[in-house]
This record gives sequence, structure tokens and C-alpha cells, in this order.
Amino acid sequence: MSVDQRFERVVLPHLDAAYTLARYLMNDASEAEDATQEAILRAVRYFHTLRSDADARAWLLAIVRRECYGGRRKRLDTLAFDDVPELQLVDQAAQPDTVADRSILQLRIREAVAALPDVLRETLILRELQQCTYDEIATITEVPLGTVMSRLSRARTRLADALGGLTTFAEEIG
Repeated sequence: MSVDQRFERVVLPHLDAAYTLARYLMNDASEAEDATQEAILRAVRYFHTLRSDADARAWLLAIVRRECYGGRRKRLDTLAFDDVPELQLVDQAAQPDTVADRSILQLRIREAVAALPDVLRETLILRELQQCTYDEIATITEVPLGTVMSRLSRARTRLADALGGLTTFAEEIG
């Protein structure tokens, strides 16, 4: 198997995850596309450094993260979640008041996530949206495993505090 074929087989399946991470870390869809493209070019250039095919996802996401945190970023503290693919909480058959309640819930969750400090938001996104393992997050963010666990715990606690009684509200509407 050629290097090109191996790259296509082990790295390219993670392209959507790479873009999603870039989109959450950048403030602009166009910048996220650019960062993802640059990361893919860098991945091609340094493909020989990939130790194991099983590590390809974490390896690529680490490259994307570095590209996003590099000089290309506009601002780290503001995220636009509207253009990012998300789960729809709205049932098409639901009553209008239920639809409105769910929209409010969804907005509050987005705002609470956006208000998290950068390192906590990044860790939460990698774990909950990208479904990375703790080891993968440690590799991607270049921090010890204990730091990943601590950041994830603090992110979840802050998110729960920010959302307050919304879990009860969510159970009532849904």
C-alpha cells in the first residue's frame, strides 16, 4: 500500500472531526476551513511521524488544535455556535410552546458552553462532542492525563452551575 493510500485510509476519515474542532475553536467558518486545510497539508507533510494508525485521530486533532491556536486565530474567547452542526432538540410534531422551550434551553446551553474558559471549553468539546478518550485529549492538548480529568470535571461543574435548574426544566419539556 502506498503512503497516499495509507494516508487516505487512516487520516482522511477524521476530516469531519478536524473541521468540527476547528469550528469550535475559531470564530469564523471560513477561518476554520482554512485552519483545517492547513492542518491537512501539515499532516501530509509530517505523516511519517505518525507512530500508529490507531493514533491517527488524536494526531490529526492535535495538528488542527495547534493550527487554530497559532497566529491564524482572531480571538479565542468568542465562539459562534450557530454555523456548527448540532443535534436538533426540536421534535417536528411538538407543540409550539414545547418547541419554544427547547429553543430557549438550547440557547442557554450554547451560552453556558461559550462562557467557559478556553481550556475547559476545549476539553469539554473534545470529550463530549468529539468523544475522544482521556488519553486522546491528553495527547491533543499536550497536558497530563490528570489535568484532562481536572479540566473536564471543572467544565462540567461550571456548566451545571451556569445552567442551574435547567435539567429539571429539560425533563419537564422533553
